[in-house]
Amino acid sequence: MKLSINILLSVLFQLTYGYKILVYNPRFRASHVAFMGKIADTIADAGHDVVVYQPILEKTLTKNGCSNSNIKFFFNKYEQSGPEEIKDDTWGDDTFGKLFHIVTGIRNQRKSHCEFVLTDHKNHELLKREKFDVAIVQIYESCGFAVLDILGINKYIATYSGSTMPTINSYLGIPQSPSSVPALFSSYTEKMNFFERTGNFIGTLLEYYMMGQLLIDGSQEAVDEAFMKININEKINNAAFLFLNSDELIDFISPITPKAIYIGALGRTIPSKPLEQKYLDIFDSTKSGVIYISFGTVVLSKDMPLHLKRAFLEAFSEFPDVNFIWKYENESDDIAKGYNNVFTFSFLPQNDLLDHPKLLAFITHGGMNSITESVIKGIPTIAIPMLGDQNHNAKMLEAKETGIRLLKHHITKDLLVSTIRKILNDDSYKKNAKQLSRMVKAKPMSAEEKVVKYTEFAAEFGDTKALQSEGRNLHWVQLYSIDVVAFLLVIFFLFLFFFYKFVSFVIHKFNKFFTSIDPPKKHD
Repeated sequence: MKLSINILLSVLFQLTYGYKILVYNPRFRASHVAFMGKIADTIADAGHDVVVYQPILEKTLTKNGCSNSNIKFFFNKYEQSGPEEIKDDTWGDDTFGKLFHIVTGIRNQRKSHCEFVLTDHKNHELLKREKFDVAIVQIYESCGFAVLDILGINKYIATYSGSTMPTINSYLGIPQSPSSVPALFSSYTEKMNFFERTGNFIGTLLEYYMMGQLLIDGSQEAVDEAFMKININEKINNAAFLFLNSDELIDFISPITPKAIYIGALGRTIPSKPLEQKYLDIFDSTKSGVIYISFGTVVLSKDMPLHLKRAFLEAFSEFPDVNFIWKYENESDDIAKGYNNVFTFSFLPQNDLLDHPKLLAFITHGGMNSITESVIKGIPTIAIPMLGDQNHNAKMLEAKETGIRLLKHHITKDLLVSTIRKILNDDSYKKNAKQLSRMVKAKPMSAEEKVVKYTEFAAEFGDTKALQSEGRNLHWVQLYSIDVVAFLLVIFFLFLFFFYKFVSFVIHKFNKFFTSIDPPKKHD
């Protein structure tokens, strides 16, 4: 009886006061900070006590990603500069050497960041006193899984700020299919011929290596050098759930586990705010409508080579009945002077612009957040991927027939003109975009509900092992049944061998029998 009362009191306490939840959200890369910030806001809005641990790793970022005033923050500033070389050359040609250079640079930076976080003893001691029920850690900032051990937190959720891909799924022990699941660095959709499947197979192997370097290896090296007995891959495996910044109606279909929860629409369905008059004037002054251009926060239009800027501007001039609103980060540059239908701004309210009924299309870099926003708003896209998962994301929209992908090194005025004309004149893109938007909005459970309910479940139960895949414990030879196939082939060929021997033996005996019979003698 006493035990039942204690349980009841515990439940009532949680219902009244909520859970105490840690969100590990280092200030590095604006889109990632915003993604984790929305998770923190959603949980705090549901009445839970949310604490954000935010080492400041990128000094140019000033926003913490959150809007809920009840969230408590712990900060510590990292003094070294970020990888500026990544920003400087995003418009250049993509080569394996360049990719390897970027990956190596991020790996080394990841190690340096993790070393800084692991020695933040003052904040660690303060955070231990909070007595967290559950934590949420992003795979992109994998050092956070080591922080969990430092703070003694056993219940946690992993997140990934992109779409599903073979590497991320493999962390949960899910067998992958390179024949139907496009690799991160490939240019294919789910339908591939033999040669494309061959290329995708090689691309999948490359992805495993590159993503390991980008996400895990630098942090793991820092953890090992700190003499912490932690395997980050195992920590990800043991997460209660994995929140994915994607939507199952947008993403490629791949083998998945119930641990993976799609929350890509999180915060995307909020009503738009009224546009300022300067933007409304641009919409009102056009006969046909407006096309919006933005390449995100890492890839900057101002850094675009001059010949590409001219290609864009000259292409835009071919559509006098359309106005173009371009996020161009250098206000002192009058690059659009003389082009009466092109308007440049260093900052733009993207959510509000995408919601305007006269917006015709969105020219984007293909970042996951921009891709999802365009789908939610039902806007056709022209995606020009620059780095990371953006090519993968652009192909997702191509597969759904809501957008067109252009490769940056193929861009010319004529190609831009033909692509813009196609996106404007082919009604199927708009029709498909509107249909996909309605489907995402009509799903039985919203992204906000998923975040709150699955976080509460994880706080109560942690990783129950009920959703664990045994595949995570298997060697790849076992995982893909190569040993079984080899065994069956051996059995099959042994059968053929003995069958051949048996038939040869029988034939030999028959021949011997018939040759031993004397032929009848002829009479004179």
